[in-house]
Amino acid sequence: MQKSAPARINRTPRGSDILKFARKSRGYTQAESAANYGIEERTLRRWENNEFNPRWNDVIGLVEDVYLLDITNIIIGMKKPN
Repeated sequence: MQKSAPARINRTPRGSDILKFARKSRGYTQAESAANYGIEERTLRRWENNEFNPRWNDVIGLVEDVYLLDITNIIIGMKKPN
C-alpha cells in the first residue's frame, strides 16, 4: 500500500503578501503606491513586512484602485505553482 502525499491546505494569502505581489507586478515603488493611496510610505512598508496587518478594505483598495488589478485574480495568481 502506497502512502499518499499529505493534503495541501489551500489558504488565502495574507494581506501583506497580496500587497507586495500586486505592487511588484505593476512595477510600483512603495513610495509611489503610498502616495497614490494617501498613506505614509512607512505604513505600506509595515503592512508589506507583516509588522502590522492591513485591513482588507485597504488591501482591496490598493490592489483595485491604485494598481488597477482585480483582487480575485491576484489571489488566484498567487496560488498557482510557479
